[in-house]
Amino acid sequence: MGLLIYTGIVVCIAIYFVIYLRGIFSGKVKPVLATWLFMSLAVLISFLTDFHQSGIAGISANFFNVADSFAVITIFIIILLRKDTRKTFTQFEKICIGLVVAILLAWLFDAGDVFTHLAIQAILVIAYLPSLVKLWKAKENTEALGTWTFDCIASILGLIIPVMQGDLLPIVYGVRSVVSTVLMIIFIIRIKLKYPASHGK
Repeated sequence: MGLLIYTGIVVCIAIYFVIYLRGIFSGKVKPVLATWLFMSLAVLISFLTDFHQSGIAGISANFFNVADSFAVITIFIIILLRKDTRKTFTQFEKICIGLVVAILLAWLFDAGDVFTHLAIQAILVIAYLPSLVKLWKAKENTEALGTWTFDCIASILGLIIPVMQGDLLPIVYGVRSVVSTVLMIIFIIRIKLKYPASHGK
């Protein structure tokens, strides 16, 4: 069962990755740089922590984490390199950057397992805020509904084993991910319903 669930997660990650890249290259998706910067920092911290604790063997055993990290960081690099990406930060995004920097500084002083996981979750919560604010103010959808839908499905699948085992930290991670992606989906659908004449994705 575990193998089937992990396979499902990786497939969902691969699908959302392809959908998002197609949207970016077609110009239909216009991601917020700050969101993917914060996500990349969070998955990088998670990846390095797993490597420090369990080495190559532990990382190999958590292939779905490797897949997610690869997808997030690759998307961030592509966004960063594209000429049409807005590379200046809004006032709200600057506040988010300040909060993330504060969390990173605190993490440097306390890199214990629990605080590391909480720091990662806090950064990921902040990561979604710039995109949610942009979607709330927008009159045209600039995000990929399919990407966030498959990301949400992956998050739900990722909750199954931790819930069965009563593993608290992965449950916190999964619930946070589901809530975040569901909010993205709701905000995208809101634009589609409120501004049906716009070119939605």
